[in-house]
Amino acid sequence: MLRKSLAIVLLVAFLIVAGSAALAAEKFREVPLELIQLMEKQFHQVWTPAGPSGEEVRGAGDLELTAEEIEKAKSLDLGQYYFMGASLDMTETLNRFGMNKVLASIGKPEISFMGSNSIADQIDQVTTLAGKADEIGFVVAQAWEAVTLGPSFVELAKAGVPQLHNWTTPAGLENEEYYVGLVDADGYGQGAAAAEILAYAMGYKGEVGLIYFALEQWTNVMRLKGAEDTFAKYPDIKVVGKAGFTDPSQSFDLAIGLLQKYPEIDAMWGTWMMGVATGAAEAVLSLGRLGEVVVAAPDLGGKAGAQYIADPENPIIGAAETDCIEMGENSVNAAIKWYLGNTDIAQGYFVSRVYPVVKANLVDVYNKTNLEAIGELPQDVLDLLD
Repeated sequence: MLRKSLAIVLLVAFLIVAGSAALAAEKFREVPLELIQLMEKQFHQVWTPAGPSGEEVRGAGDLELTAEEIEKAKSLDLGQYYFMGASLDMTETLNRFGMNKVLASIGKPEISFMGSNSIADQIDQVTTLAGKADEIGFVVAQAWEAVTLGPSFVELAKAGVPQLHNWTTPAGLENEEYYVGLVDADGYGQGAAAAEILAYAMGYKGEVGLIYFALEQWTNVMRLKGAEDTFAKYPDIKVVGKAGFTDPSQSFDLAIGLLQKYPEIDAMWGTWMMGVATGAAEAVLSLGRLGEVVVAAPDLGGKAGAQYIADPENPIIGAAETDCIEMGENSVNAAIKWYLGNTDIAQGYFVSRVYPVVKANLVDVYNKTNLEAIGELPQDVLDLLD
């Protein structure tokens, strides 16, 4: 808490100086590079206090394979291994790239992806895997929701299948022998960073609407808390409305509802970029409120998200990206260490840092977190930044 308090004092001191000049003719201030650089230093440390069961926060350094471990891993028979997710969206694409980097380093085939469209789909998949547990080396899963899926993943663990989870730990799994750990982003930091970007743009006054994920998923619980705590610091900012979704495609309608119910809203925070923040942005544009409402999200969303931030005709002004490639590396590194008998990492909580993103540092953060997996930003995006 002392570290956070000091960071906040430094941030506020900077903003008092930066805000002493008159506001531009536009309603919102463009977030300057100097502010983002200060925020980057603050978010170099993880702000999420602990895992969902109080686990100590640990980083990628705890999971790096030694040269000796890499050589031993080359001779492991890992059988079949799977990455369970939804639609192989941008976050999952980056995660999988990181997983395959580690697998390639030990001479193993790429990980198979198992997509699903619902909680019911994923339950069926887990049940199928449990039925052939002796063929499965390990599973990395992004559970749709922690509570409903808990019994299925516990059954899989009791069948002897080692599991890593991204974003949230299914209920009841935390003490199972075959639960290797939770790999996450700094959800609290992501939520807070996106909120700080909006707060600065607003001049630290005005009304905010929040669109959040209504299912029990740890990283999104932390994102929402980080945003709410950040906005609560500023007495002239009021969160006037919150709307929860279970399907990101609901976000447009939810944003329309908030904007119509609270016509004085100045900013909207969405719990991730694609579908959520973009849905809010579409709502702003459909109501003819470009320039009156700004939007930010706790993740970037690859090239598409970068284009939204770069485009002056889009209300999305910023994001809080994490290194999802590193998350993928963490997942497979943890599985390998577990196979090699490293019990220190068992049932751990491994977290990647946050990079605040606005126009001023968009290319730099994109290159740090996306370039390796999906290539350079298109020229038309770069042109929007000129």
